Amino acid sequence: MRLVITPHRPMRKALVALALLAGVGLALSVAMDYGHWKSIAQAMVSTGEKRSLLDEVVALRRENRTLRHDGVRLRRAAEIGAHERRKLHEQLVLMQSRGARLQSEVDFYSDVVGATEIDKRPRVKGIHLTALPGDGRFRYKLVLTHVSQNDRVVEGSLSLNVLGDLHGQRKTLPYADIIESGPNVLDFKFKHFHLFEGTLKIPTGFIPQQVNISVRDKAKRKKREPQSFDWPSVVE
Repeated sequence: MRLVITPHRPMRKALVALALLAGVGLALSVAMDYGHWKSIAQAMVSTGEKRSLLDEVVALRRENRTLRHDGVRLRRAAEIGAHERRKLHEQLVLMQSRGARLQSEVDFYSDVVGATEIDKRPRVKGIHLTALPGDGRFRYKLVLTHVSQNDRVVEGSLSLNVLGDLHGQRKTLPYADIIESGPNVLDFKFKHFHLFEGTLKIPTGFIPQQVNISVRDKAKRKKREPQSFDWPSVVE
């Protein structure tokens, strides 16, 4: 049996133990520092991403407000455009209606003037009725002519009535019963042309069918035969 004798070195063992402890501490410190700095780096990255996201959210909100404002402005512009188009259409319809009415009156007077022929007695050359707002209301224009070789003044009066149907019965309405505005009596005194105009009010339920007009010339004892005009032909 061989006996091995080792020297007793307590200081050396203590130093080795201290070295081992220092190494472990250094390793732990390095590990802790690495984890700390890694968490700091991650926090910085996370903070940067959040800031970027917040900036993007602010930009998106600003863009959204701009888009809403533009949408409101465009919608308002569209409403104004539609309103203006309606106004222009209404004005166009009104102008067309006025133009048609004026053309009708021009045709009426052209026919009166163009058809005039020499006649020793006054005569009705035309009657024109235009429907007005309100039931049974009409504006009337009635033209008398007198074209003679001696250019004399004629004087007299007209009698006018409307023949129609009221509740299934034939009825005649005299001028005095239907006048709303205009001359109360249709007296005249003129040389060549004379215009009567005013408004008539037809009773509710009365269906007009014919206008009858008689002319009485004071210079002539005999009353002229009445002239008859179908209601639809003289109403606009």
